Amino acid sequence: MITIIIIGIVIAWAATAWLLLRRNRRNTGRIKFLSDAVAGGDFSFTFPEGDSRRTDRVMAESLNRIRDMLARARQETIDKERYYAQILDNVRTGVVAFDERGFVTQTNEIAATLFGLPVLTHIRQLDRVSPGLSDTLLLSAAGDTRTLTLHDGDSTRQLSIQVSQSRIRDRNIRILSVNDIHNELDNKEIESWVSLTRVLTHEIMNAVCPITSMSESLRELVPDKDSELYKGLALIHESGRGIEGFVESYRQFTHIPTPAPTLFYVRGLVERAVALARSISESPNIEFRWAVEPDDMLLHADENLISRVLNNLLKNAVEAVGEGNDGWVEVRALLNEREDVVVEVSDSGGPIPPAVEERIFIPFFTTKESGNGVGLSISRQIMRLSGGTLTLRTRPHTTFVMTFGH
Repeated sequence: MITIIIIGIVIAWAATAWLLLRRNRRNTGRIKFLSDAVAGGDFSFTFPEGDSRRTDRVMAESLNRIRDMLARARQETIDKERYYAQILDNVRTGVVAFDERGFVTQTNEIAATLFGLPVLTHIRQLDRVSPGLSDTLLLSAAGDTRTLTLHDGDSTRQLSIQVSQSRIRDRNIRILSVNDIHNELDNKEIESWVSLTRVLTHEIMNAVCPITSMSESLRELVPDKDSELYKGLALIHESGRGIEGFVESYRQFTHIPTPAPTLFYVRGLVERAVALARSISESPNIEFRWAVEPDDMLLHADENLISRVLNNLLKNAVEAVGEGNDGWVEVRALLNEREDVVVEVSDSGGPIPPAVEERIFIPFFTTKESGNGVGLSISRQIMRLSGGTLTLRTRPHTTFVMTFGH
């Protein structure tokens, strides 16, 4: 009897152990399935919760809750990545993050644009832009700043590259902040010229005005109008008046009115400027061409000041073609890849020598016998005050480019 009882207990224990082992294998299989599915990014599965056994039902409910939590965490991570990517793509600073092997882990469109590359996936691609640049950046420490000048066809970019460092998942990540500082340097140069011109004109006028006034007063005291003294005083007076007029023309460079922006159609601006240039041109052989794309393009700026710039550029273009020569002058208005309004003035005149090109926007510099050298300087200053830029492109034809940023 005792033997039968013992045998029964053993059988019951064995059956219980077998059931527990079977249930354990089943639960282990569920957990492995959950792990493999999550690792593969699959959250579409569901464990049945209708099992009659309470422990199996609780296990299925728990695994489904874990699946839901992991799915939410994954979706939140994806949403954050998209959010940060959108932020990066809407800033004007280029951002490039790369690991110790040079593989780019994060970047934005403006970075590739600043470097002049269609895509940026590895830091070694920057050697196409500037030989040895990748090694320089790989060896850079956090806090380093590099300046890089790039010549892309007719345009010049001066980049400031700042290096910072972070550590993510046991990986050292270097982060580059890239900015085009070419316009900033131009603005500082213009500000320096404005300050210098203001001082010079003030000092010259202070010295000349008394001489002009005194020579006029003394001339009136001389009774003999044919005497050498009278003629000498008259010459001093006229010379002083000439210097005053000369200085006054330079005062325009430092006294440009504050722009009063309004919204206007670019087509009307271009059409009126071309009509004016055609009417004052003394050469009937010049062909005037213009185009605005799209036709209903709008610009928010001071129309009077921008007309002044465009008229000056067209006047220069007509003079570049030359009187009596066959040629053409063209104005094109378009939107660039950043949706900025761009107005280009081109002509078929002779090429600008490199030495002149480098100095063409410097105040007081001119190649004309009767020029005062402030036309282009004033035009560039107006564009700067209007939040835009004025640049020169020399190929394939001489082209002055007015770019209005957002």
